[in-house]
Amino acid sequence: MAETPPIGREFTITRVYDAPRELVWKAWTDPEHVARWFGPRGFTTPRSTITMDVRTGGSFELMMVADDDGKEYPAGGTFLEVEEPERLVWRDRDVDLTVTVTFTDVGGRTEMTCHVVGKTGGAQAYDGWSTMFDKLGELLA
Repeated sequence: MAETPPIGREFTITRVYDAPRELVWKAWTDPEHVARWFGPRGFTTPRSTITMDVRTGGSFELMMVADDDGKEYPAGGTFLEVEEPERLVWRDRDVDLTVTVTFTDVGGRTEMTCHVVGKTGGAQAYDGWSTMFDKLGELLA
């Protein structure tokens, strides 16, 4: 697992999941799956808040809810590139942020690399993304 700590306006997080690439892709692109893992640890994303049009030019919206106080955090963006099951690129709707996620088949397992560029939010955001990917790993296990 190669990871780059937050540096300035970008960071990269890589995970290898013991799951086929098509399943990891679906975890990112099917609202039923997204609801089960999206958001940092300590947050849930209710299925009822997720809309996704996974195609180049399509968009997505969701609401992350803090488990401790119920505070809501909306998120969303526009897909700039969709290459199933290899690559997702989107631009955040609210902040200067572009996210590129690649999915590489490594002998039946999947290497997922997430590269975030722009107003990243620094170490706190890096930690949030990292725990979110831990949750994804638990779902795929």
